[in-house]
Amino acid sequence: MELKPLNDLPLLEKAAALADGYGLELYAVGGCARDWALGRESSDIDFLVGGDPEPLVAALQEAYGGGHKKFKPFLTVRFFDKNNRRLDFARFRKETYAAPGALPLVSEAGSAAEDLKRRDFACNAMALRLNGLEKFALLDPYGGLRDIKDGLVRVLHEKSFEDDPTRVYRAARFAGRFGWRLEGGTLELALAAVKAGRPALLSRERLRNELVKILAEADPVPALELLKGLGALAVIHPAFSFPPSLARTPVAERLAAIAALMGPAGGEFLAGLNLSRRETAALAELAGRLRARP
Repeated sequence: MELKPLNDLPLLEKAAALADGYGLELYAVGGCARDWALGRESSDIDFLVGGDPEPLVAALQEAYGGGHKKFKPFLTVRFFDKNNRRLDFARFRKETYAAPGALPLVSEAGSAAEDLKRRDFACNAMALRLNGLEKFALLDPYGGLRDIKDGLVRVLHEKSFEDDPTRVYRAARFAGRFGWRLEGGTLELALAAVKAGRPALLSRERLRNELVKILAEADPVPALELLKGLGALAVIHPAFSFPPSLARTPVAERLAAIAALMGPAGGEFLAGLNLSRRETAALAELAGRLRARP
């Protein structure tokens, strides 16, 4: 199937031409392929490269300005253009997990299809070829396009939530954003992971980051409702509660509104987010003002 990008075509064409010059396969991968398949523009463009991405990124930096940074353990080079837009270029990778909830150990994979196998959900395990004879061909070895059409979030293997329990929260975020549901087997695996205490293995910072991403959604309540049903909000705090609607306000105000609703437990909840003392104090002050409102 051919799929045309719906935004940033000049950038993609430039990157593709440079990749051709270096003899590299180049793909746009993950959320952008999903969004384009949905007929949406996507600001979240990640690149998958069949080799060392650094020469390609250095050439883009020469063309667009900015800078780049290598993340050797993750085989990734991060490019910031002159407007500070971030683009990640990763070579084909595979992952292993030393223990449930641990960060992955990354090594080179032999193909783009092998790389996609490590992704969180089938809807995100798609890649769009940007260069070569198969330009704009959609690589979809795990049925992501079918899941998008059916409105499903589906993991790729039964140990997915065990390997990375943040996927419980990501599954809820995507389901809430698009009005989708968890595929039956995925729902069972998520429930089993929460019951087995897998999300509790995550650091407070990783849990906080997932919560912040959910609260950054236009309407975070559907995702929070799903997580409540899974029992995963109690991992963040046993008294976690949220209103039936959250005004379209910055994430900090939404955090404060949740803390205010939690009453005396709100302070403990905010402290458990492991933010800076200044940020925690500011949120606590805002939560106090919200509680005092008639």
